[in-house]
Amino acid sequence: MSDSGSDISDADPQWGSLAAEAFVLHHWDHDANESPDQQRQKLVRDFIHAGPRRSVPHPSPSPAEILRILKPWRTPTQREVANKDTMAPAIWLRTCYTADSDAKHEELLKGCQDMDMAVGGDHRLLDDQTYYNYGADWQRVYEILPELLEPNDRTWVSYEEYQHEAIAALRAYAQGGLAAADSRLVENLTGVSQGTPHLGFRGAELEHEVAKALQSDVHKACVVAWVVLEDEEALDSGQVDLAFVDALGRVVRSTRIDAGGASQMGGFWADGSWDEIDEWSEADLGPEYQVEGSCGGLLLESMRGV
Repeated sequence: MSDSGSDISDADPQWGSLAAEAFVLHHWDHDANESPDQQRQKLVRDFIHAGPRRSVPHPSPSPAEILRILKPWRTPTQREVANKDTMAPAIWLRTCYTADSDAKHEELLKGCQDMDMAVGGDHRLLDDQTYYNYGADWQRVYEILPELLEPNDRTWVSYEEYQHEAIAALRAYAQGGLAAADSRLVENLTGVSQGTPHLGFRGAELEHEVAKALQSDVHKACVVAWVVLEDEEALDSGQVDLAFVDALGRVVRSTRIDAGGASQMGGFWADGSWDEIDEWSEADLGPEYQVEGSCGGLLLESMRGV
């Protein structure tokens, strides 16, 4: 889907009203030696890493600022997606545009019965070669849509508190067993802790299942959005890559699913049950969440001895 810019007077949402736009305008250096594109790219990356400090006053940009800073950055459709007008903080992103890929793309889309439930609407299907021909470097999309990396239904304070509580529960369990992990995050594990006969967990297997469930809570607490990635492998295999990402755009977990499976994600996200599905529990850990990754080391330390 492609679109072109519109007159600056009829923008919806209003110029400067989106979080990343406000941040860029607030920190813009009109005397900088770098080009507008270079400065904008740097400030967008600063926005992504600013966490709660992303929030700044929303200015009313001048026509000159709109034309120089904001309008060249994003199309009207991209701004509509950045507006997060849906409960689904998600996109369907096509990154492969080889000569024979269009027919495969259309066939893949036939398998997705409901784009609204998959990612929040047809406008969130990003399939324009001009903008999204990323290949393996697909996380560059967040340089255009950094607002998708904000906590969707929580404030930054509650988002960070939830992470801390989840990690604390995992650490407490590693040090003193389930009884020591006094947290609402493990309330649903009482059945497991009693070695429920119908699950058959005992001894080391029980320990493993409890630790795995607590690790899942930590990972869930880090997720802010998901991406349905239509890459070259997806077009060849018919299975898209479902990737759950954190507030910095890093992959927490990902797995290959049929396009039809993506249609269920909106419902799972809305009722908070997406961590109970196989696509989550059996997914691969993202590079940063592996043991050797920047986020994996903390989990390893928390679980030492488990």
